[in-house]
Amino acid sequence: MGITNFPNGLGSFGMPVLPGLPPTTGNVFFVHSSGSNGNSGKTPAQPFATVDYAVSQCTASQGDLVVVMPGHAETTTAVGLDVAGVTVFGLGFGRNRPALTATTDSSDLVSVSAANCSLQNVRLVGAASGCTALLDINAADFYAQRLVLEHGAAPTTAITVPASAHRFTLEDCVFRGTAAGPAIGISFEGKVNDWKLVRARADYGGSSGLDTAFISSSFKMKGYEIIDLILTAFDTLVIDINSSSAAIGDGVLIGGGSVASAGITIANAYDVGGCAIIDHKVTDVVTARGLVVPVATPS
Repeated sequence: MGITNFPNGLGSFGMPVLPGLPPTTGNVFFVHSSGSNGNSGKTPAQPFATVDYAVSQCTASQGDLVVVMPGHAETTTAVGLDVAGVTVFGLGFGRNRPALTATTDSSDLVSVSAANCSLQNVRLVGAASGCTALLDINAADFYAQRLVLEHGAAPTTAITVPASAHRFTLEDCVFRGTAAGPAIGISFEGKVNDWKLVRARADYGGSSGLDTAFISSSFKMKGYEIIDLILTAFDTLVIDINSSSAAIGDGVLIGGGSVASAGITIANAYDVGGCAIIDHKVTDVVTARGLVVPVATPS
């Protein structure tokens, strides 16, 4: 892997030498459940034990990197991304990627409260009760990639987004219903502008359907993009956006497709408000070809 030439796991100017890691000139800390928060955290041989502690050792706005090692497993009340500019990056693939599992306490599993943070390649696992969200994005310019959100009996909402979360991006994330209970994939708790959801894959067949909507908002948001969404097993709506601030469209849903799990009609799969829909297909019968909704007519 290359780190044997650098005892602290870094190359010149603090740049990580592990292939695939984001480059940084900031501090790099390692986390594994076999480690200890009494370690230095600066090498894979001396990792910290918890992600939250590693973030607390970071310095704001210098691009610090927390590397979570393959196989890390942590059951926790809450992980706080509360230091600006920190990236938490999980190593590993499939079930070997790091897993953060919620307890039954009434709290969010991961709470983002500082700007410009990133969370990548980590599994977020729901609880039997208590947990209020797998991820709460409560700061601007958050970036997530390759997360797996295992949406169990709790929380009923996988991701909550308060009004302070402008310009967030979720890319190549997987939502997976694992027990009866999930109602909403992403719930907006305030007006959030200029956000992107790119290539999300959501399968709620294991939870007998997503009960309310994959995306739910009653706020006048602007400049959002939902690109290539694939949604399986929804009971009511793909998108429930109940307001609009512009007749020309506040945001857009482009591409992808959805499969209903309950007896709803294709025409009633959306309550889109100001969201324009381009070539997103929906089917209410698994053996039938999806239809593009809504049907556009030339102006």
